[in-house]
Amino acid sequence: MSTYTVAGVTYDSSTGRPISFDESYTGPKNALVGNVTSDAGVEYGVYADYNQENNEVQDSSGNVIANNISTINTGTVNVNSSVFNANDIEKVQNVMKTAEESNNVKPVATGLSNIPPAEGNAVINGEELNPDFKQPADPSTWPDGTTFDFPEFGRVDKILQQLSLRNLKYPIDADYGNTQDYIQINQFSYKPPSEGIFFPEGGMQQGFVQGAKTITGGVPSGTPKEKAIGLVKLPMPNSLADSNNVSWGPDQLNALTAAATSAAMGASGDALQAILNFAKGAKGRGFGENLQVAGGKIMDGVGNVINAMGAAGVALDESDKNNLNLLGRTVIGSQLLNLLQFQVSPESILARGAGVIPNSNLALLFNAPTLREFTFSWKMSPRSKEEATRVNNILRFFKQGMAPKKSNDSLSGGASFFLGTPNIFDLHFKTAKTKDYQILDRNDSVLRIKTCACTGAAVNYTPEGMWNAYEKGQPVAITLTLRFNELEPIFDTDYDNNYFNYDPQRTDLLPVPTDAVGY
Repeated sequence: MSTYTVAGVTYDSSTGRPISFDESYTGPKNALVGNVTSDAGVEYGVYADYNQENNEVQDSSGNVIANNISTINTGTVNVNSSVFNANDIEKVQNVMKTAEESNNVKPVATGLSNIPPAEGNAVINGEELNPDFKQPADPSTWPDGTTFDFPEFGRVDKILQQLSLRNLKYPIDADYGNTQDYIQINQFSYKPPSEGIFFPEGGMQQGFVQGAKTITGGVPSGTPKEKAIGLVKLPMPNSLADSNNVSWGPDQLNALTAAATSAAMGASGDALQAILNFAKGAKGRGFGENLQVAGGKIMDGVGNVINAMGAAGVALDESDKNNLNLLGRTVIGSQLLNLLQFQVSPESILARGAGVIPNSNLALLFNAPTLREFTFSWKMSPRSKEEATRVNNILRFFKQGMAPKKSNDSLSGGASFFLGTPNIFDLHFKTAKTKDYQILDRNDSVLRIKTCACTGAAVNYTPEGMWNAYEKGQPVAITLTLRFNELEPIFDTDYDNNYFNYDPQRTDLLPVPTDAVGY
C-alpha cells in the first residue's frame, strides 16, 4: 500500500483516506460517519477513523458518550443506561456496518484492521518483488483436472430466513433482555474451517507452500460460520449443566525401551538436520551431484552412529552391570524356552526365580481433548393461534436446519451426487440488561458454548400421555428436546480476556472477562 504524509497525517494514496497520525498532529483523529437518535430522544454523532482505532459517540457539545463501538465490539459506555442503553449501542453498530459497506472505514469483521497483511507486493528500486500479488490465478496454466467448482447447497435456507423475520420466540410476550433471562440460538450455514489445506488455490506450487506452513505451524482453522440464517429465543432450560472432560490413559516404559528410545531420538535429531541441510542446497545442484552429496551425508551419519555406539559401550563397561546381567539372562532364557515351545515370559522368570519384576514406570499421560455434548428440553403450551404458529415455526427452524443438504440443482426427492453439511448453531445465554455495557446482556455466570452441530431434535406431541388438540389438530402442548455437540474442543487460550490475543480468522470467539465462568 502506497502512502503519503501531510502535516502529520499519513494518507492512503489509492483512497485518499487518513490511516495514521504522528506525534506532531494535534487535530481530530476521526470523522463523522453517521448519526443516531437514542431511545431518550437525544441525537448523537458517530465518529471513526479509517482503521477504526478511535471510534467515538459524541453529543452536540463534543462530549464522548461511548468509545470503541464497532460491528463486533459493544465498546464502553461512559454514561448511565437511562441516557444511552443497549438499543442505542445496536444503532451505532448498524451505522458502523453501513460505513464499512460503503468503504468509509476499514471492516473489522475479519480481524484487526490495523494489522498489516502478512504478504503483499513491495517495490524496491522500481522493481516489483511480487508482481502477481492479488492477481487471479490463470486456470489455463494449471494441470488438467484442477479447475472445478464446488457444488452449492442451501437452496431452501431462504425459507428459514423468512421465518426468522417473524421474531421467533416463545412465549411471544416474553420480556427477554429486560426482566427475563433467556437462551438465544443463532443458525448459520457451514463452511469448512480448513478448506485451504485440502484445496489450495494456485495449483501445485501453492499446495507445497501450504504444506510447508502446515507442517511447521500446525493445521490452521477458521470460523465454521458462513451466512447467518436466523435466530430463536427460548426460556432458560430447566436443566442446565455442563461437564468438561479430557482423555488421560496409563502408559508403561521399561528400562530397555527407554534406553532404545533415547538412542534413537538422539540419532533422529542429527538425521533430520542432515536432511534439511541437503534439501536447502538440492535446488542448485545437478542430479549426479545430489547423489554424491547424499552418499556423503549417509556415510557421515553411519560414522557418527558407530562413534556414538562406542561411547555407549564405554559407559556400559564402567557401570554396575548386575541389573543388566540379570535382565539379559532372563530375556535370553525366555527366548530359548519359546523356541522349544515352552511359553515362559521374562517377567514370569524374574517373578518366580528372583522375586522381582521389571519396573514398568507406569504413569498416567494426557491422550486427547474431548468434545462436549448438551441436551436441552422445553415444554411449549401455545395460548393463542399466533403463538401456536410461532411454536410450529420454531420446530421447523431446528428440524430443517439440522437436515443434510442436497445440491441446489437437485429437485425435491431427486438425485444428488454429494450431500452438504447441515447448518450449525451458536447458543448464547443472556440475562437482563445492566449498566455494564462491555458485556452487554451475556450471562457470564453460566457456561459459554462454542459453535455446535444439532445432532438430534425430538418432539413429543403428547407430553401428558394422551392426545389433546385445538381446532385443526394443533397440539395443546409439545416438548422439544435438542441435542447439540460442539464442533471443536475447549482449549486454555479460549479463556483469554484480551481480544488482541485472538486469531483474526476466529471471529466466532470472544474474550472471556476475568470474573466470568467461561466455557
